[in-house]
Amino acid sequence: MTRMTSTLSHGMIMLAATIARRFYIDGESKSDIAESTGLSRFKIARMLELSVREGIIRFEIVTPNSFNHELSEEIRKAFNLRRVVVVDLLDGDGTQASMRQAVGRAAAEVLSELVTESDVLGVGWGRTLSAMAAELRSIPACMVVQMAGIAGSINENSLELARKIGQVGGGQAFPLFVPLIVQDAQTAASLRSQPGVAAAMKLADQITVAAIAVGSWSPPESQMMAALTPSEQAELQAKGVVAEVLSTLVRADGSIVTDLFERSIATSMEILREIPELILIAGGERKAAAVKAVLAAGFGTTLVTDNRMAEQMMSGLRS
Repeated sequence: MTRMTSTLSHGMIMLAATIARRFYIDGESKSDIAESTGLSRFKIARMLELSVREGIIRFEIVTPNSFNHELSEEIRKAFNLRRVVVVDLLDGDGTQASMRQAVGRAAAEVLSELVTESDVLGVGWGRTLSAMAAELRSIPACMVVQMAGIAGSINENSLELARKIGQVGGGQAFPLFVPLIVQDAQTAASLRSQPGVAAAMKLADQITVAAIAVGSWSPPESQMMAALTPSEQAELQAKGVVAEVLSTLVRADGSIVTDLFERSIATSMEILREIPELILIAGGERKAAAVKAVLAAGFGTTLVTDNRMAEQMMSGLRS
């Protein structure tokens, strides 16, 4: 048994310990304890506060072994986010696939906790989001809306992402079977007018929870970037693009490059910023600068990532 030192009298310590045990361990209410001890409910509340302050009762927060609580809190406070989930990668998790699976699993758990049947869930595209969908075991029967067209190879794009997530919970899905970036504004306008595309995009301003990936342009880890010609890539990088969310291009200082807006089929940056719960999902230290740029641009309320990227994000910020 742990011994403690206190300036309180022995009797006061014993009383506080008894009240704390009855409240925290036995589950009795403050009113019931007050009635049986002859003390006021206010006095019981004060004794509970005293028992915590004096170390009479101590709390231990137990989290899954993969969840890094301290680093999550560091990132949350440093970047003023609502919540952050940082998962610890094992020494053997050196591949991109294992990293995406770990981050995707954590993102799936966040979605399962946050989403309700009354929500409209928006999903972006990307390999980590595909991993998230594969790891998703339960979700309420909410409406699921794909927020952007697809990019990447046939084997790596998120063609069925919204439908897969919808099938888990049984909610209605609105997928987008169109490219993310097309050759010109006229083609984009034509595709947006198609009934299925128009129905999905019309729901964008009703999205209450969204999960989107962050793409890095420096270093290049973006399926969207790979879909552009070398000359287009060079031109946009010369303008300072370091990251993207959906089709919104972002510089390191958080400013936006609008060159692809008319050619893209995706939820606009204005709507993105208004979504009540916008979950950013990204992993690997190489994406740290990209995620910081996206946060500087005002996107994101929640971040799901791994310890390697989180450590890189905190580099230079610790006093």
